[in-house]
Amino acid sequence: MMLHGSTASAHRRLPARGPVAPPSFMTADIVVFLRSKKFFGSQIVAFPALYQIKQCWPGHRLRVVAQDDVGHYYRPLPWVDEFVQTRGLRTNLAVLAPQTRAMVALHHTSEQYALIACLKRPPLRLGYRNGRVGDFAWTHACDKRLDEYIGLSYMNLLRTVHAFDPVEAARRCFAEVAALAREQPRQTDVVLVPGGGHGAYKRWGVDNFLKLAEGLKARLGRDTTFSFVLGPVEQEAYRTLQALNRPDFSLLMSRPYPELAHLMARARLVVANDCGPSHLAQGTGVPYVGIFHRSNPQWFWVRPNARKVIPENEAQGIRSIPPERVLQACLSVLRAPAALQLAPSQRRYAPAAVGDDDMPSLLTPA
Repeated sequence: MMLHGSTASAHRRLPARGPVAPPSFMTADIVVFLRSKKFFGSQIVAFPALYQIKQCWPGHRLRVVAQDDVGHYYRPLPWVDEFVQTRGLRTNLAVLAPQTRAMVALHHTSEQYALIACLKRPPLRLGYRNGRVGDFAWTHACDKRLDEYIGLSYMNLLRTVHAFDPVEAARRCFAEVAALAREQPRQTDVVLVPGGGHGAYKRWGVDNFLKLAEGLKARLGRDTTFSFVLGPVEQEAYRTLQALNRPDFSLLMSRPYPELAHLMARARLVVANDCGPSHLAQGTGVPYVGIFHRSNPQWFWVRPNARKVIPENEAQGIRSIPPERVLQACLSVLRAPAALQLAPSQRRYAPAAVGDDDMPSLLTPA
């Protein structure tokens, strides 16, 4: 059994890429206000949209803004030039400098960002329509759908300005994330993620994952290998797996997210509870099965090679899901075509008022 990482640390913070030089007054800024959530998964789902902003406008400085202390997730990313932590309306207003040419608000419940857009009025203002008074503040907007994967929702907001393929953007994004890995985990066939930092109600249980592993070995071959991805609250699961001392198991405890992206992008299959690392798998586009305690469409990306498994009776909880149901979902995604395109219901956004030829003029400093 291969062991990676420490049982004592949380998801390790990556070192920043060094000090960021102060922006020149004449350098155009794009400012993105993140959703106010401190959890790992809430940050990972924003990566592809931020990546694509930089691909669309590589000559502009991308500044990422949040009220939570989450800068350690963003500073290592090559496409993020600066992370700014703010404390409320006054400091959020101060982030939008005279050279700010575009503002993107990933919030969908707060009117604060519409107010900031109205007061500062950068040329390009992207935000969600909520049927509220602030809807008029945006030059480009889309409806916020609660039945849509949140990472796709962020990219659909950007697609109101610039046409691109979200599936390919996510895949390229997490390929670059994987390239940041300082250590490359041993390649494996199946990645299993039994964690769920929010509580036991999100954890299917390591015993069920072990039964699933045996079912997969019977179907895929006795030489099938497995990597278990565990976080700081899965100490007991770690000890249980470590005691088995199985040569076909690798344990990755509290590893940096580039290592997890590297591992998942090269796996045949990823099976995960509803947790932060699951979004790395969904972004890479590998065959994926998500195990949920209830239907939660904002955290599951519907694609041909992805399946969601929920309890037949949600009141009975996630552990009521039998391993055979998850096994059948795994076999289904392994037979499915690769996720190289959006499902028909997701092909709905195209640039409206601004075309590609207009973008450089909009984003050129005055």
